[in-house]
Formats: sequence, C-alpha cells, structure tokens
Amino acid sequence: MWRRKPRLLYPSSLRWLYPGMRVKRFALLALLGLFLFGLGLAEALPPLGLGAAWPLLLLLGGALAVLGVLAMNRSMLSAFTAPEEVPERVYVRRRLELGPHIVAFGGGTGLSRVLRGLKEHTANTTAIVAVTDDGGSTGRLRLSYGLPAVGDLVDCLSALSDHPALPGLLAYRFDRGELLGHTFGNLFLVTLNQASGDFAEAVRQANAILNLRGQVLPATPEAVRLKARFLDGQEVVGEVAIRKQGGRIREILLEPEAQEVMPEALEALRRAELLVLGPGSLYTSVIPSFLPGPLREALARAKAPLVYVVNLMTEPGETEGYTAYDHYKAVAYHLGRRPEIVLVHTAPIPEEVLARYAQEGRHPVAFDPRPFALDGVRVLTGDFREEGPLAQHDPKKLVRALLGLV
Repeated sequence: MWRRKPRLLYPSSLRWLYPGMRVKRFALLALLGLFLFGLGLAEALPPLGLGAAWPLLLLLGGALAVLGVLAMNRSMLSAFTAPEEVPERVYVRRRLELGPHIVAFGGGTGLSRVLRGLKEHTANTTAIVAVTDDGGSTGRLRLSYGLPAVGDLVDCLSALSDHPALPGLLAYRFDRGELLGHTFGNLFLVTLNQASGDFAEAVRQANAILNLRGQVLPATPEAVRLKARFLDGQEVVGEVAIRKQGGRIREILLEPEAQEVMPEALEALRRAELLVLGPGSLYTSVIPSFLPGPLREALARAKAPLVYVVNLMTEPGETEGYTAYDHYKAVAYHLGRRPEIVLVHTAPIPEEVLARYAQEGRHPVAFDPRPFALDGVRVLTGDFREEGPLAQHDPKKLVRALLGLV
C-alpha cells in the first residue's frame, strides 16, 4: 500500500551534519583558520600581548581557512565527479554558455552532424526535428504506441550530449527476441512517454536526463504523417511510401495538420541569432521540420538570418535531377520565406566516391550561381565535405562557415 513520504523534522540543509558526509571536519578546519586569522589581525590592530607571533597567526590562520574550504569543496564534488575534472568542465560549460543562440531544423544524419559541430562552440543550440518517419524501428513503435517518430530525435539527443559514451549507448540495436531491430535510444524515449503520459514532457525529461549542450525538440508533439502531392496529381501518405513512389513532388503536407508546437521552440526562434535549415533529405527531413503552422509562422517572422544548407548529393525517389536552386525554391515555397543565405559544396568529389553513389542513383547536386544572383540570394560556396569514402558534410567545416555568419 502506498504511504505518504514522512515530513522532514529538520531542514534538509542540516543533512550536512550527518555522520559520514566528510564535510564537518573541513568546515571546522576552515573555522579554526578564521579564528587564528582573527587573532592575528586583532594583534595587528590593538595589541593582545601576542608579541611578534601575530604575523605567524595571520599566515597560519589564512592557510588553514583556505585549506579547509578547498578540502570541503573537493569532498563535496567527489560525490558527483572526479574533482580534478571540475575546472575544465566549468570552463567549457561557462564558455559555451556565452556562445550564439542558433536554431537548426531537419532530421536524420544531416542535422545530427551539424549539432555535433555546434556543441563544441555553443550551449545555446536548439534542434527542431521532423517527427514524420514511419520506417524501421521508429515505424513499428509508432504503430504500437501512437506517438510521433522518435528515431531522429534520439540521433539529435545523442549528438548534443555532453557524455562521450552516450551516443554508442543510445544507438545500440538489439539483435534478437522481441526487441529485434529496436535501438536503446528509441525504447528510452518511448519509456519516458509511457511514464509521463505526454510526449512533450517526455522530450523535456530526456533533455534534462542526458545533460545536453543545448536542447532537442520535436517539430510537433502530435503523431502526424507526411503526405506528398506529385506533379501528376497523385497523393501518397507516409514517408516510406513517398520515397518508393518516385516522380516530381509538387507539395509536402502534414496529415492531420499539426496545431501544437512546444513553447520552447517558439522562444528559441524569438532569441535566435542564426537559423539553419539542413542538410538532410529535402522533402522528408528538412521541410517537415518546419511545416506545423505555428512553427512556420514564427520562422517566417524571425529576425535572425536564415541559412539553407544544400545536400551534396541528390536522392532517389525525392530529388532526382534537382539543382541547388531547385532545392532552395522548394524550401522557399513551403516556408513562405526565402533563405537569405544558401551554402553549397562546390569542391570536387573523388571519382571512387561518385562511382559508389552512382550505383544507388545518387549524383552531385548541380550548382549554377546565376539564378541565385537574380533572386538576390547570397551563396556561400567551398569545400564542406568530410574526407573519407562518403559524400557527407564535415561538421567542423560546416560549423566554421555557419558561425562566421553570426
């Protein structure tokens, strides 16, 4: 039977006096030091008959007071972390708290890579993540629990975490039994949702538990799906089905239309110094991340400059044959605001990488500066690719360019 927790008879601050706290001895040492320091100071003013001993008392008292305070702090901090790590952690946290306020939109691998770069420069990043994915582990959990997609949220939570072991833990995928195919991170967020009974509150709890350098929020806490209208008149519902359908997409919508947005997202947009869209899948990650009505309206009114990061490669079933300008126009059409800045990778990509992607029907996004110039849009070009066998953005190169705009 549930029982009420007994009321404390004494203030919780008195728990410092409990046995085994390893605080009282150092507090007494500090008090002794202050007492001796006081004696020495008193002798330095009106004489107390201590003669030439007062300078020694001042030194000894001051040393004991400092030693006592340092030892007491070290004892208390040892309950949470290694004391020698504290100065570095405090320095990093305080430095990052002075960083720019940036709001980044998207989902999947693209957004998480941006976040990994940003967290080294600021603790004031807000990630607003699309929640329309309906494939894999995320899709199964959506069907079972009727909640928004959690997979991209977990990737972004992992990217902004301050703990080096957390990304591997959240990404761990079970390979047997009833949990086959699910990741620990997905189950973690679903568990928080079940315990709290509210998806927005579950996300808040995840942000607090994981000690992020910033915050990760869903585009909407509602369980919406993606609907695409194609140029040939067809309408397809579901992210996986849209990718399989192929053809030129005319418009992307949410079904049902989302009305609820977390207030933290609107506040972040109000305070933002830079707004970033992408990189990521144009129609299934970037655009869905700002489609909820209140969010789109706030983004259109926001005063901060808006940067759109164009993908390096086209995507089958989504952006075949799209140029960088086509990507930009699709974003502007759905948002109702033109990005002031477009960032495009223009450096050569190794032939072996191009050949590997060509087998999947993916090719470099073509870039022509002339239509951008006619629209009065600033374009940042350069080498933003990460060295290696993949065609993906380098977090450090990308963030260096973005921070230069703040």
